[in-house]
Amino acid sequence: MQTPDDPGPLRGPDGWDAAHARYQEIDDRVRAVITWIDGSREDAVAAARRTEAGRSRGPLDGVLVGLKDNIDVAGVVTTAGASFLAHNVAPADATVVRRLREAGAVVSAKLNMAELAWGATTQNLTYGACRNPWDLDRIPGGSSGGSGAALAAGYCDLALGTDTGASVRIPAALNGVVGLRPSVGSISIDGVLPAAKTQDTVGPMARRAIDAARLTEVLTGFDPADPYSVASTGAPATSAIGKPLDGLTVGVARRFFFDGLDDGVGERIETFLGWLADQGTVAADVPDFGAPDAHEHWTRIVGSEGAAYHRERLLASPDDFSPDVLGRVSAGLDVSAVDLVRSLVFRAEYRTRLAHVFTDLDVIVTPVVPVDVPPADGPDSRAQTLQLGRITYPWALHDGPTLSLPIGFHPRSGLPVGVALTAPRFGEAVLFQIACAYQDATDWHRARAVVPTR
Repeated sequence: MQTPDDPGPLRGPDGWDAAHARYQEIDDRVRAVITWIDGSREDAVAAARRTEAGRSRGPLDGVLVGLKDNIDVAGVVTTAGASFLAHNVAPADATVVRRLREAGAVVSAKLNMAELAWGATTQNLTYGACRNPWDLDRIPGGSSGGSGAALAAGYCDLALGTDTGASVRIPAALNGVVGLRPSVGSISIDGVLPAAKTQDTVGPMARRAIDAARLTEVLTGFDPADPYSVASTGAPATSAIGKPLDGLTVGVARRFFFDGLDDGVGERIETFLGWLADQGTVAADVPDFGAPDAHEHWTRIVGSEGAAYHRERLLASPDDFSPDVLGRVSAGLDVSAVDLVRSLVFRAEYRTRLAHVFTDLDVIVTPVVPVDVPPADGPDSRAQTLQLGRITYPWALHDGPTLSLPIGFHPRSGLPVGVALTAPRFGEAVLFQIACAYQDATDWHRARAVVPTR
Protein backbone atom coordinates (compact mmCIF):
# COMPACT_ATOMS: atom_id res chain seq x y z
CA MET A 1 0.00 0.00 0.00
CA GLN A 2 1.23 3.52 -0.67
CA THR A 3 0.34 7.16 -0.21
CA PRO A 4 1.69 10.24 -2.03
CA ASP A 5 1.91 12.15 1.24
CA ASP A 6 5.43 13.06 2.35
CA PRO A 7 5.60 13.83 6.08
CA GLY A 8 8.88 15.74 5.67
CA PRO A 9 12.22 15.27 7.43
CA LEU A 10 12.47 13.74 10.87
CA ARG A 11 14.53 16.33 12.71
CA GLY A 12 14.88 17.45 16.32
CA PRO A 13 12.90 16.13 19.31
CA ASP A 14 9.55 16.31 17.53
CA GLY A 15 10.92 14.24 14.67
CA TRP A 16 12.49 11.81 17.13
CA ASP A 17 9.17 11.42 18.97
CA ALA A 18 7.27 10.83 15.73
CA ALA A 19 9.79 8.24 14.55
CA HIS A 20 9.84 6.48 17.90
CA ALA A 21 6.05 6.34 17.99
CA ARG A 22 6.02 4.88 14.49
CA TYR A 23 8.61 2.30 15.52
CA GLN A 24 6.57 1.30 18.58
CA GLU A 25 3.39 1.07 16.53
CA ILE A 26 4.53 -1.16 13.68
CA ASP A 27 7.95 -2.69 14.25
CA ASP A 28 6.54 -5.84 15.79
CA ARG A 29 5.58 -6.61 12.17
CA VAL A 30 8.32 -4.88 10.16
CA ARG A 31 11.15 -5.91 12.53
CA ALA A 32 13.61 -3.40 11.08
CA VAL A 33 15.16 -2.49 14.44
CA ILE A 34 17.37 -4.54 16.74
CA THR A 35 18.12 -1.72 19.24
CA TRP A 36 16.38 1.64 19.54
CA ILE A 37 18.82 4.06 21.21
CA ASP A 38 16.55 5.84 23.69
CA GLY A 39 19.31 8.21 24.83
CA SER A 40 19.53 9.62 21.33
CA ARG A 41 16.60 11.91 22.05
CA GLU A 42 18.99 14.08 24.05
CA ASP A 43 21.09 14.47 20.90
CA ALA A 44 17.96 15.54 19.01
CA VAL A 45 17.22 18.18 21.66
CA ALA A 46 20.80 19.46 21.51
CA ALA A 47 20.60 19.73 17.72
CA ALA A 48 17.39 21.77 17.95
CA ARG A 49 19.02 24.14 20.43
CA ARG A 50 22.01 24.62 18.14
CA THR A 51 19.71 25.50 15.26
CA GLU A 52 17.70 27.93 17.38
CA ALA A 53 20.94 29.62 18.45
CA GLY A 54 22.15 29.94 14.84
CA ARG A 55 24.93 27.38 15.33
CA SER A 56 23.73 24.63 13.02
CA ARG A 57 26.42 22.18 11.92
CA GLY A 58 24.97 21.88 8.43
CA PRO A 59 22.26 19.99 6.53
CA LEU A 60 22.57 16.81 8.61
CA ASP A 61 22.23 18.57 11.97
CA GLY A 62 19.41 16.91 13.91
CA VAL A 63 18.52 14.43 11.17
CA LEU A 64 17.76 10.89 12.39
CA VAL A 65 20.10 8.17 11.14
CA GLY A 66 19.71 4.41 11.54
CA LEU A 67 22.74 2.13 11.35
CA LYS A 68 23.05 -1.44 10.21
CA ASP A 69 23.90 -3.41 13.32
CA ASN A 70 27.43 -4.30 12.25
CA ILE A 71 28.53 -0.65 12.72
CA ASP A 72 29.82 0.23 16.20
CA VAL A 73 28.20 2.86 18.39
CA ALA A 74 29.99 3.41 21.69
CA GLY A 75 28.13 1.85 24.61
CA VAL A 76 25.56 0.13 22.39
CA VAL A 77 25.44 -3.56 21.49
CA THR A 78 26.68 -4.48 18.01
CA THR A 79 25.12 -7.86 17.20
CA ALA A 80 25.86 -8.06 13.45
CA GLY A 81 22.65 -10.11 13.44
CA ALA A 82 24.38 -13.03 15.19
CA SER A 83 23.23 -14.73 18.39
CA PHE A 84 26.77 -15.07 19.75
CA LEU A 85 27.20 -11.26 19.65
CA ALA A 86 24.04 -10.47 21.61
CA HIS A 87 26.08 -8.91 24.44
CA ASN A 88 28.86 -7.36 22.34
CA VAL A 89 28.93 -3.75 23.59
CA ALA A 90 31.02 -1.51 21.37
CA PRO A 91 33.84 0.33 23.19
CA ALA A 92 33.99 3.21 20.70
CA ASP A 93 32.21 4.76 17.73
CA ALA A 94 33.08 3.60 14.24
CA THR A 95 34.73 6.31 12.17
CA VAL A 96 31.54 6.85 10.16
CA VAL A 97 29.57 7.34 13.40
CA ARG A 98 32.12 9.87 14.64
CA ARG A 99 31.76 11.79 11.37
CA LEU A 100 27.97 11.66 11.63
CA ARG A 101 28.09 13.09 15.14
CA GLU A 102 30.47 15.86 14.05
CA ALA A 103 27.88 16.80 11.41
CA GLY A 104 25.15 16.87 14.08
CA ALA A 105 23.25 13.77 12.92
CA VAL A 106 21.32 11.84 15.55
CA VAL A 107 22.11 8.13 15.62
CA SER A 108 18.77 6.73 16.76
CA ALA A 109 18.68 2.99 16.01
CA LYS A 110 20.70 -0.13 15.21
CA LEU A 111 18.98 -1.96 12.38
CA ASN A 112 18.25 -5.56 11.51
CA MET A 113 20.39 -7.42 9.00
CA ALA A 114 21.15 -10.84 7.62
CA GLU A 115 23.28 -12.77 10.09
CA LEU A 116 26.89 -11.54 9.82
CA ALA A 117 25.86 -9.83 6.53
CA TRP A 118 25.63 -13.19 4.73
CA GLY A 119 22.42 -13.26 2.73
CA ALA A 120 20.10 -11.04 0.72
CA THR A 121 16.73 -11.55 2.42
CA THR A 122 17.20 -10.52 6.12
CA GLN A 123 15.03 -13.33 7.44
CA ASN A 124 17.07 -13.32 10.63
CA LEU A 125 16.43 -16.29 12.92
CA THR A 126 17.65 -14.56 16.10
CA TYR A 127 16.37 -10.99 15.83
CA GLY A 128 13.30 -11.56 13.71
CA ALA A 129 12.42 -11.90 10.05
CA CYS A 130 12.49 -8.35 8.68
CA ARG A 131 9.70 -7.58 6.24
CA ASN A 132 9.14 -5.05 3.49
CA PRO A 133 6.93 -2.12 4.64
CA TRP A 134 5.33 -1.94 1.17
CA ASP A 135 4.05 -5.51 1.58
CA LEU A 136 4.64 -7.46 4.80
CA ASP A 137 4.51 -10.73 2.89
CA ARG A 138 7.66 -9.72 0.97
CA ILE A 139 11.33 -9.49 1.91
CA PRO A 140 13.18 -6.19 2.33
CA GLY A 141 16.31 -7.57 0.66
CA GLY A 142 19.63 -7.72 2.41
CA SER A 143 21.92 -7.96 4.00
CA SER A 144 21.09 -4.36 4.99
CA GLY A 145 17.38 -5.16 4.99
CA GLY A 146 16.66 -3.30 8.22
CA SER A 147 18.25 -0.15 6.80
CA GLY A 148 16.01 -0.19 3.72
CA ALA A 149 12.92 -1.12 5.71
CA ALA A 150 13.51 1.52 8.41
CA LEU A 151 13.67 4.23 5.75
CA ALA A 152 10.56 2.97 3.98
CA ALA A 153 8.70 2.64 7.29
CA GLY A 154 9.53 6.20 8.32
CA TYR A 155 11.80 5.57 11.31
CA CYS A 156 14.63 7.76 9.96
CA ASP A 157 15.59 9.93 7.00
CA LEU A 158 19.10 8.54 6.58
CA ALA A 159 20.59 5.11 7.10
CA LEU A 160 23.86 3.30 6.68
CA GLY A 161 24.22 -0.20 5.35
CA THR A 162 27.22 -2.15 4.21
CA ASP A 163 27.68 -3.51 0.72
CA THR A 164 30.07 -6.38 0.04
CA GLY A 165 28.23 -7.93 -2.88
CA ALA A 166 24.85 -6.20 -3.09
CA SER A 167 23.81 -5.50 0.48
CA VAL A 168 22.94 -1.81 0.12
CA ARG A 169 21.76 -1.82 -3.48
CA ILE A 170 19.28 -4.72 -3.18
CA PRO A 171 17.38 -3.38 -0.11
CA ALA A 172 17.42 0.11 -1.62
CA ALA A 173 15.75 -1.18 -4.77
CA LEU A 174 13.24 -3.41 -2.96
CA ASN A 175 12.22 -0.70 -0.46
CA GLY A 176 12.07 2.21 -2.90
CA VAL A 177 14.95 4.28 -1.47
CA VAL A 178 18.33 5.53 -2.68
CA GLY A 179 21.39 3.45 -1.81
CA LEU A 180 25.04 3.84 -2.76
CA ARG A 181 27.87 1.33 -2.93
CA PRO A 182 30.69 3.91 -2.86
CA SER A 183 34.10 3.72 -4.46
CA VAL A 184 36.08 1.11 -2.56
CA GLY A 185 38.10 2.71 0.22
CA SER A 186 36.47 6.15 -0.01
CA ILE A 187 34.36 5.71 3.16
CA SER A 188 36.03 4.20 6.22
CA ILE A 189 35.17 0.67 7.36
CA ASP A 190 36.93 1.15 10.72
CA GLY A 191 34.60 -0.06 13.49
CA VAL A 192 32.53 -2.21 11.13
CA LEU A 193 32.35 -5.96 11.70
CA PRO A 194 33.62 -7.32 8.39
CA ALA A 195 32.19 -9.74 5.89
CA ALA A 196 35.22 -9.51 3.58
CA LYS A 197 37.47 -6.53 4.19
CA THR A 198 38.82 -6.06 0.66
CA GLN A 199 35.24 -6.03 -0.68
CA ASP A 200 33.38 -4.28 2.16
CA THR A 201 31.99 -0.77 1.80
CA VAL A 202 29.75 1.38 4.02
CA GLY A 203 26.83 2.58 1.93
CA PRO A 204 24.76 5.74 2.48
CA MET A 205 20.99 5.32 2.09
CA ALA A 206 18.13 7.86 2.11
CA ARG A 207 14.67 8.47 0.76
CA ARG A 208 15.92 11.46 -1.25
CA ALA A 209 18.98 11.49 -3.49
CA ILE A 210 20.03 14.94 -2.24
CA ASP A 211 20.16 13.62 1.31
CA ALA A 212 22.17 10.58 0.27
CA ALA A 213 24.60 12.89 -1.53
CA ARG A 214 25.04 15.08 1.53
CA LEU A 215 25.54 12.00 3.68
CA THR A 216 28.12 10.65 1.25
CA GLU A 217 30.02 13.93 1.33
CA VAL A 218 30.16 13.92 5.13
CA LEU A 219 31.46 10.35 5.28
CA THR A 220 33.99 10.45 2.44
CA GLY A 221 37.61 10.95 3.42
CA PHE A 222 40.85 9.17 4.21
CA ASP A 223 40.96 7.42 7.58
CA PRO A 224 44.38 6.39 8.97
CA ALA A 225 42.61 3.92 11.29
CA ASP A 226 41.40 1.93 8.27
CA PRO A 227 44.16 0.10 6.37
CA TYR A 228 41.90 -0.12 3.31
CA SER A 229 41.11 3.60 3.24
CA VAL A 230 42.18 5.78 0.33
CA ALA A 231 41.94 9.50 -0.38
CA SER A 232 39.28 10.16 -3.01
CA THR A 233 40.42 12.15 -6.03
CA GLY A 234 36.87 12.70 -7.25
CA ALA A 235 34.64 15.74 -7.05
CA PRO A 236 32.48 16.10 -3.90
CA ALA A 237 29.25 14.11 -4.07
CA THR A 238 27.03 17.22 -4.26
CA SER A 239 29.22 19.19 -6.66
CA ALA A 240 27.34 18.44 -9.90
CA ILE A 241 23.78 18.58 -8.54
CA GLY A 242 21.72 21.01 -10.60
CA LYS A 243 23.94 20.87 -13.65
CA PRO A 244 22.17 19.82 -16.88
CA LEU A 245 22.58 16.26 -18.07
CA ASP A 246 22.91 17.05 -21.76
CA GLY A 247 26.12 15.69 -23.20
CA LEU A 248 26.61 12.96 -20.63
CA THR A 249 27.45 9.66 -22.32
CA VAL A 250 25.26 6.85 -21.01
CA GLY A 251 25.95 3.20 -21.73
CA VAL A 252 23.23 0.57 -21.35
CA ALA A 253 24.77 -2.83 -20.57
CA ARG A 254 22.10 -5.08 -22.05
CA ARG A 255 24.23 -8.20 -22.50
CA PHE A 256 23.96 -10.41 -19.41
CA PHE A 257 22.33 -7.74 -17.21
CA PHE A 258 18.99 -7.78 -19.06
CA ASP A 259 18.88 -11.59 -19.54
CA GLY A 260 15.70 -13.06 -18.01
CA LEU A 261 14.54 -9.63 -16.85
CA ASP A 262 11.03 -9.44 -15.41
CA ASP A 263 8.91 -7.54 -17.92
CA GLY A 264 7.50 -5.17 -15.31
CA VAL A 265 10.97 -4.24 -14.09
CA GLY A 266 12.05 -3.87 -17.71
CA GLU A 267 9.14 -1.55 -18.47
CA ARG A 268 10.15 0.84 -15.70
CA ILE A 269 13.80 0.81 -16.79
CA GLU A 270 12.92 1.55 -20.42
CA THR A 271 10.83 4.51 -19.26
CA PHE A 272 13.79 5.77 -17.24
CA LEU A 273 16.08 5.38 -20.26
CA GLY A 274 13.62 7.39 -22.31
CA TRP A 275 13.72 10.14 -19.70
CA LEU A 276 17.53 10.16 -19.84
CA ALA A 277 17.43 10.51 -23.63
CA ASP A 278 15.01 13.42 -23.29
CA GLN A 279 17.58 15.22 -21.15
CA GLY A 280 20.07 15.23 -24.01
CA THR A 281 22.29 12.40 -22.86
CA VAL A 282 24.19 10.47 -25.51
CA ALA A 283 23.53 6.72 -25.75
CA ALA A 284 26.49 4.37 -26.26
CA ASP A 285 27.16 0.66 -26.42
CA VAL A 286 28.93 -1.07 -23.56
CA PRO A 287 31.63 -3.53 -24.68
CA ASP A 288 32.01 -6.87 -22.96
CA PHE A 289 34.09 -6.55 -19.79
CA GLY A 290 33.65 -10.04 -18.30
CA ALA A 291 30.53 -9.51 -16.16
CA PRO A 292 29.27 -13.14 -16.39
CA ASP A 293 32.50 -14.37 -14.74
CA ALA A 294 32.35 -11.95 -11.82
CA HIS A 295 30.18 -14.12 -9.58
CA GLU A 296 32.63 -17.01 -9.51
CA HIS A 297 35.56 -14.84 -8.50
CA TRP A 298 33.62 -12.60 -6.13
CA THR A 299 32.34 -15.72 -4.33
CA ARG A 300 35.82 -17.17 -3.97
CA ILE A 301 37.35 -13.94 -2.63
CA VAL A 302 34.52 -13.16 -0.21
CA GLY A 303 34.19 -16.77 0.93
CA SER A 304 37.89 -16.99 1.71
CA GLU A 305 38.00 -13.70 3.58
CA GLY A 306 34.85 -14.50 5.56
CA ALA A 307 36.12 -17.94 6.53
CA ALA A 308 39.49 -16.48 7.54
CA TYR A 309 37.82 -13.93 9.83
CA HIS A 310 35.53 -16.50 11.49
CA ARG A 311 37.89 -19.50 11.26
CA GLU A 312 38.46 -20.00 14.98
CA ARG A 313 34.75 -19.96 15.80
CA LEU A 314 33.84 -22.08 12.77
CA LEU A 315 36.17 -24.82 13.99
CA ALA A 316 35.54 -24.54 17.73
CA SER A 317 31.86 -23.54 17.97
CA PRO A 318 30.03 -24.18 14.70
CA ASP A 319 26.67 -24.23 16.50
CA ASP A 320 27.08 -20.49 17.12
CA PHE A 321 26.04 -19.96 13.49
CA SER A 322 22.65 -20.63 11.98
CA PRO A 323 22.80 -23.68 9.65
CA ASP A 324 22.38 -21.49 6.57
CA VAL A 325 25.18 -19.08 7.46
CA LEU A 326 27.43 -21.87 8.70
CA GLY A 327 27.21 -23.48 5.27
CA ARG A 328 27.94 -20.22 3.47
CA VAL A 329 30.89 -19.11 5.57
CA SER A 330 32.54 -22.49 6.14
CA ALA A 331 32.68 -23.12 2.38
CA GLY A 332 35.52 -20.64 2.27
CA LEU A 333 37.69 -22.98 4.32
CA ASP A 334 37.93 -25.27 1.30
CA VAL A 335 39.17 -22.67 -1.21
CA SER A 336 42.69 -23.48 -2.39
CA ALA A 337 45.41 -20.85 -2.41
CA VAL A 338 45.88 -21.33 -6.14
CA ASP A 339 42.22 -20.70 -6.88
CA LEU A 340 42.15 -17.66 -4.59
CA VAL A 341 45.15 -16.14 -6.36
CA ARG A 342 43.46 -16.80 -9.69
CA SER A 343 40.42 -14.83 -8.50
CA LEU A 344 42.52 -11.97 -7.13
CA VAL A 345 44.24 -11.67 -10.49
CA PHE A 346 40.87 -11.71 -12.23
CA ARG A 347 39.64 -8.87 -9.99
CA ALA A 348 42.68 -6.72 -10.75
CA GLU A 349 42.39 -7.28 -14.50
CA TYR A 350 38.60 -6.81 -14.39
CA ARG A 351 38.97 -3.41 -12.73
CA THR A 352 41.47 -2.39 -15.38
CA ARG A 353 39.07 -3.45 -18.15
CA LEU A 354 36.26 -1.43 -16.58
CA ALA A 355 38.49 1.61 -16.24
CA HIS A 356 39.11 1.41 -19.99
CA VAL A 357 35.35 1.05 -20.65
CA PHE A 358 34.72 4.22 -18.66
CA THR A 359 37.14 6.27 -20.72
CA ASP A 360 34.27 6.62 -23.22
CA LEU A 361 31.32 6.60 -20.79
CA ASP A 362 30.14 8.76 -17.91
CA VAL A 363 27.72 6.18 -16.52
CA ILE A 364 26.44 2.67 -17.20
CA VAL A 365 22.76 1.81 -16.60
CA THR A 366 21.55 -1.66 -15.60
CA PRO A 367 18.74 -3.14 -13.51
CA VAL A 368 19.54 -3.53 -9.81
CA VAL A 369 17.76 -6.88 -9.57
CA PRO A 370 16.11 -8.81 -12.41
CA VAL A 371 12.88 -9.69 -10.55
CA ASP A 372 9.95 -8.21 -8.67
CA VAL A 373 10.23 -8.11 -4.86
CA PRO A 374 10.28 -11.78 -3.75
CA PRO A 375 7.95 -13.27 -1.14
CA ALA A 376 9.13 -14.03 2.38
CA ASP A 377 8.92 -17.79 2.66
CA GLY A 378 11.15 -18.96 5.47
CA PRO A 379 14.77 -18.59 6.58
CA ASP A 380 17.36 -16.72 4.56
CA SER A 381 17.32 -18.48 1.23
CA ARG A 382 20.44 -19.16 -0.82
CA ALA A 383 18.28 -19.47 -3.91
CA GLN A 384 16.77 -16.01 -3.40
CA THR A 385 20.20 -14.53 -2.66
CA LEU A 386 21.59 -15.95 -5.90
CA GLN A 387 18.57 -14.72 -7.85
CA LEU A 388 18.77 -11.22 -6.40
CA GLY A 389 22.55 -10.94 -6.57
CA ARG A 390 23.17 -12.37 -10.02
CA ILE A 391 23.58 -8.98 -11.70
CA THR A 392 24.92 -7.07 -8.68
CA TYR A 393 28.16 -9.04 -8.28
CA PRO A 394 29.77 -7.55 -11.41
CA TRP A 395 29.49 -4.11 -9.82
CA ALA A 396 30.76 -5.46 -6.48
CA LEU A 397 34.08 -6.34 -8.14
CA HIS A 398 34.26 -2.82 -9.64
CA ASP A 399 36.22 -0.36 -7.51
CA GLY A 400 33.93 2.53 -8.47
CA PRO A 401 30.45 3.52 -7.24
CA THR A 402 27.02 2.14 -8.08
CA LEU A 403 23.83 3.91 -7.04
CA SER A 404 20.41 2.27 -6.71
CA LEU A 405 17.73 4.81 -7.63
CA PRO A 406 13.96 4.22 -7.22
CA ILE A 407 12.18 4.74 -10.55
CA GLY A 408 8.59 3.83 -9.77
CA PHE A 409 6.48 0.82 -8.99
CA HIS A 410 5.97 -2.52 -10.68
CA PRO A 411 2.94 -2.33 -12.99
CA ARG A 412 1.39 -5.50 -11.52
CA SER A 413 2.50 -5.82 -7.89
CA GLY A 414 2.76 -2.10 -7.14
CA LEU A 415 6.10 -2.69 -5.39
CA PRO A 416 9.24 -0.56 -5.82
CA VAL A 417 11.59 -0.88 -8.78
CA GLY A 418 15.14 0.47 -8.83
CA VAL A 419 17.73 1.14 -11.50
CA ALA A 420 21.51 0.86 -11.08
CA LEU A 421 23.76 3.73 -12.16
CA THR A 422 27.48 2.94 -12.21
CA ALA A 423 30.35 5.39 -12.67
CA PRO A 424 34.14 5.18 -12.84
CA ARG A 425 36.20 5.17 -9.65
CA PHE A 426 35.44 8.24 -7.51
CA GLY A 427 32.61 9.21 -9.87
CA GLU A 428 29.93 9.61 -7.20
CA ALA A 429 29.18 13.19 -8.27
CA VAL A 430 27.78 12.22 -11.69
CA LEU A 431 25.55 9.57 -10.12
CA PHE A 432 23.98 12.11 -7.78
CA GLN A 433 23.75 14.65 -10.61
CA ILE A 434 21.51 12.22 -12.50
CA ALA A 435 19.61 10.97 -9.45
CA CYS A 436 18.74 14.45 -8.17
CA ALA A 437 17.70 15.63 -11.62
CA TYR A 438 15.39 12.63 -11.92
CA GLN A 439 13.84 13.21 -8.51
CA ASP A 440 13.35 16.90 -9.32
CA ALA A 441 11.35 15.81 -12.38
CA THR A 442 9.33 12.99 -10.75
CA ASP A 443 7.58 12.29 -7.49
CA TRP A 444 8.06 8.52 -7.08
CA HIS A 445 10.32 9.11 -4.07
CA ARG A 446 7.59 11.06 -2.30
CA ALA A 447 5.29 8.05 -2.02
CA ARG A 448 5.26 6.41 1.39
CA ALA A 449 4.62 2.84 2.43
CA VAL A 450 1.60 2.33 4.66
CA VAL A 451 1.82 -0.56 7.11
CA PRO A 452 -1.77 -1.59 7.95
CA THR A 453 -2.79 -1.13 11.57
CA ARG A 454 -3.92 -4.17 13.46
